[in-house]
Amino acid sequence: MSCFTATIRSHTGILGQRESGKEEIIKATFRLIKADGEVKLDGVNILGMKDEEFRKILWTKISWVPYDVMQLFNPIYDVASHFVEIFISHGLGNSDYALDVAREFLKILGLNPEEVLKSYVFQLSPLKLKKTALALALFTEPEHVLVDDIEYGISEIDQIQVVNSIIDVMSTTSSIFLISDNDPAVLSRVADHFIVLYRGEILEEGDNVLVDPLHPYTIDVLRGYVAPEGYLSDGCVYANSCYYSSVKCMLKKPEMIKIGNRVVKCHLYPNV
Repeated sequence: MSCFTATIRSHTGILGQRESGKEEIIKATFRLIKADGEVKLDGVNILGMKDEEFRKILWTKISWVPYDVMQLFNPIYDVASHFVEIFISHGLGNSDYALDVAREFLKILGLNPEEVLKSYVFQLSPLKLKKTALALALFTEPEHVLVDDIEYGISEIDQIQVVNSIIDVMSTTSSIFLISDNDPAVLSRVADHFIVLYRGEILEEGDNVLVDPLHPYTIDVLRGYVAPEGYLSDGCVYANSCYYSSVKCMLKKPEMIKIGNRVVKCHLYPNV
């Protein structure tokens, strides 16, 4: 995966299809894979932290909701135990306080707290499990919450409920969300700032990207059709799938340029 740089200051959506590199961002951040480069939080590179240092900030400063939320749970323990363990292991309070806070977040997310807390994860529906994972990621109110692929494992109707729940909880917590998804309709509802990622490179970034896209890849994603990936050229990473591709695109890598209040990496625009 190529390196890229982005600063997250508001609820941000990462738009990209499979193999765009968005999955690797979360996996690297939470040490599921080894990666070069840096992921900085408060000026400190998370990837360079010792395991003990990382455990201290996990859940309190940074948390996550993976596409497969079962990764967050141990099936031999009830749901309540997961909330209590996080609180006690980070010195945030006793079990009673942990469960009181958990109940509040479960209510905000439209769940019955007592029903969920006494359940084991295999007893919860996919929708309830997804919402419970959100509550687990949020109840310590970390600085940043990373969410990967909202719609995975749930129906289209349930997806709408989860998106609405995220919008509700955004108004009650100070946590900043970083949400990666391949559906621009989902991201348009939950994010204020957008990053368009393809083969590990940012092709476009800004606040109004989904309303007024500039990069051909963004336009193709929004219209619902992206040509199959060809071989990787020496130039632009999208050159072999782009309708506007030229010899220059094939041979020379474009630079990121500023246009209005956003940036875009494409040879089209310096010539406009």
